[in-house]
Amino acid sequence: MPSSKNRVVIASAGGRKTTYIIEEALKKTEEKILITTYTLENLDQINSYLIEQNGHVPKNITALSWFTFLLRDGVRPYQNYMLANKKVRSVDFQSRPSIYIKKSEQAYFINSASNIYRDRVSDFVCEGNKVTTGLIIKRLEKVFDYIYVDEIQDLAGWDQEFVELLLLSSIKITLVGDPRQATYTTNNANKNKATKGKHMKQWVDELSKKGILDIEERVECFRSNQDICNFADRLFPQLPKSVSKNDARTGHDGIFFIKPKELPSYFAKYKPKILRWDRRSDTLDFPAMNIGLSKGRTFERVVIFPTNPMKEYLRTKDIEKAGDISKLYVAITRAKHSVAFVIG
Repeated sequence: MPSSKNRVVIASAGGRKTTYIIEEALKKTEEKILITTYTLENLDQINSYLIEQNGHVPKNITALSWFTFLLRDGVRPYQNYMLANKKVRSVDFQSRPSIYIKKSEQAYFINSASNIYRDRVSDFVCEGNKVTTGLIIKRLEKVFDYIYVDEIQDLAGWDQEFVELLLLSSIKITLVGDPRQATYTTNNANKNKATKGKHMKQWVDELSKKGILDIEERVECFRSNQDICNFADRLFPQLPKSVSKNDARTGHDGIFFIKPKELPSYFAKYKPKILRWDRRSDTLDFPAMNIGLSKGRTFERVVIFPTNPMKEYLRTKDIEKAGDISKLYVAITRAKHSVAFVIG
């Protein structure tokens, strides 16, 4: 039987997913609310939206990064049940834990400096909830009435298991995300590997079949025009097509291809935001932003310096040759009016 308290909203780029959870949270003035997301960049956007819409972050709303939430409300309250004479200091984002250590040993979760391995933070929380006979979730039920999780396509491994524990609690849970924009991952554990990232829809479908989550799919794009939406949608033919709500016409709209020698005049005329793979990319001395950092942003126009696999896709239209299609999708869908690829 479908749940009435938990929902997931799946929407394409420009679908106002983050705006939606901010607006929903601000409607509730008495309830205790958590908004959480993986990246610090997105957390900054959430705080900015809250201040923009409300003038300040309301006292009843807490905005935390995913790992801060896990540490503060999952790991530390009952860590003594899991660790003998040790306290978790922070998260080890650099090291990969050994696969040969048993979960019953402390070294499975923490390194010699008492930092918990990134890949096993949510594993620790789930195991801690089991060992304490549900005390972690029971405590969270007293702390929060609503939890909103943004960019759920970033959640991987045991993070998905922890979300299911939240869905089974008395807390009202709202998840939002887009499998097309799976450019980050919370961890690299093998757990739930088949349902992470761009395969996230399979995960939420399974939750829906269990009756603990309602799924709402939205196709409206309030950012990019229809030509840009159509071009981006071709990267994910199995997913619903986007319907643009941007019908503005500027005289230079849609998808374009320019040569390197044309960039100076193109840049002078249209003032686009230039996107690159990373700082090693040659952008002809023009200032540029990494594609990964652009997620969640909106620009009037963008110019993309494509990677070699992206160039191969643009030439052949073969998705298998495109490389990281999620990053290509993100780059394309930052623009409202025009996208230009620099092809040498």
